[in-house]
Formats: sequence, C-alpha cells, structure tokens
Amino acid sequence: MIFATVGTHEDPFDRLVIELDRLVESGEINEPVHIQRGYSAAPRRCTHDAMMGFADVQAKMREARVVVTHGGPATIMQVLALGKVPVVVPRQSAFGEHVDDHQVRFAHRIADRVLVVLDIADLGATLREHAQRVAGLGPAAGGPERARAFAERLDGLCAGLIGR
Repeated sequence: MIFATVGTHEDPFDRLVIELDRLVESGEINEPVHIQRGYSAAPRRCTHDAMMGFADVQAKMREARVVVTHGGPATIMQVLALGKVPVVVPRQSAFGEHVDDHQVRFAHRIADRVLVVLDIADLGATLREHAQRVAGLGPAAGGPERARAFAERLDGLCAGLIGR
C-alpha cells in the first residue's frame, strides 16, 4: 500500500492527488493508494480522507510500503522516525500550492536522506523503483539505517528537553 499525505495547509495540492489517481487508473501503480488529501479535490480511484488524526496517520505510515509526503519538515521527520525513506513532493508556489517555495528549499537540503520529486511526471517511476532508489542512497547516505539512527537521536533530544 502507498500512503500519501498532503498535510493540513489550506491551499489544495491537486497536482499530487490527480497524479496518484492517474497512476492507479492507468495501471502504472498496481497496489492500493490511500491519500490524506486536505483541501485537495477528492480522487476517483484512490481511497482518501480529507483529514486524519495523528494516530491514524502514524498507522497508515507504518502499514505503507511507501509514504509520499508534501515537503513539510514535521511530516518528513515522522516518516524518517519510523525508519522509512519517504518520497517527498514539495508544494510549489508556481502551482498555487503554498505561499513560497520553502518546501522545495527544505527538500533540497535533505535530498541525501529522502527521495525528492519536483517534476510530478517523475512520481510513477520513483514509486515503482522506490526500493532500488533507497538502496542507492546507501546506509551512510540516507537509507533506513540512517533514518533509524536519526529517530533515536531525535528521541534522545526530545527526552532531554522534556526532562528540563
């Protein structure tokens, strides 16, 4: 199963939702896709929820073979903390998806740890080749081992802050 989340930003992210729906309809993706679509149009071929609670999002992320996410840092870190390497499709201001391109800039900064898709036409190949592309990152560069190590360091940092 592929799980995609567009977050809760009030601008729609139809570009991502429409492409996922198209990939399922065309048979380019041959597995279930569930989308947390926010304010985006409802897909026809994918199951979806407009909004989901944190626990439900976490459960879908754990269950998914691949998690596709917008470029929000908190969501990306959630996926990494689960030991997965997300496909990050940052919202772009040119498409009216956000007020500026901070998600694009952030995605570039962490491109050694995640799979970044800027051109939506590249999404299908990235999803089909996810395992190979993640393996190509290598454990030192950004594979699941690094994601797990990052999550452990983040948990330690948070525990230290909470303990103060």
